[in-house]
Amino acid sequence: MSKMDPAVKKETGYIAFWVILLSVLMEAVFLIIRQWNLSVLFGNLGGAAAAIGSFLVLAVTVSKAVSSGKPEEAAKRVKASAGLRLIGMGGLCALLIGVFHTNVYATVIPLLFPRIGLLFRPMYDRRHGVNTPDASNTEGSDLID
Repeated sequence: MSKMDPAVKKETGYIAFWVILLSVLMEAVFLIIRQWNLSVLFGNLGGAAAAIGSFLVLAVTVSKAVSSGKPEEAAKRVKASAGLRLIGMGGLCALLIGVFHTNVYATVIPLLFPRIGLLFRPMYDRRHGVNTPDASNTEGSDLID
């Protein structure tokens, strides 16, 4: 078994932080509106695990695809991974809601948390002095050109 790319660990950790933070906030909202019960907790845990797991699979897939050195093959692998990850998350949510009777909202909403974390990434990078590439400068990118 090969070691995980440090960038994959770092990015997955960043996403996990946001998913956990937003999950705690969501639990607080359910408490405040007096709708909290164990189905909310277990739905949130399952949805959060699905979100973090999906991001981890994406990060590993991208890392392996990029290291292959073939841009066309990398793009195909990432695209195929997206469909499988979506089916996996949908199946897990259906299982949690249908079989374990978790709260629908608490199960599905955490799937949006990685996107929210990614929205804050530029601000995080600026604060920590990380130079991010300019999105308008795609010269030399085989996948975009």
